[in-house]
Amino acid sequence: MSDCKVPDYRTGRRGRHWTHALRAAQRTGAVIVTDDTGQLVTYAPDRTGPGRFRPSTTPAGVRYDSHDVHPEW
Repeated sequence: MSDCKVPDYRTGRRGRHWTHALRAAQRTGAVIVTDDTGQLVTYAPDRTGPGRFRPSTTPAGVRYDSHDVHPEW
């Protein structure tokens, strides 16, 4: 019997499924913060506008790419 795959948010691997991994981590109780400042961000996708490639937003309205943020417990 094979072992289960370790989720990307646990390994830190920021591949093409990183956004999904962030959402999964958030559902398990993690908070998502920026890499550079550690500021809390929320996931707010905009599928049509110019912000669609930067789905994570700080309370001040600054948008970050998914690869610029990470989960913390």
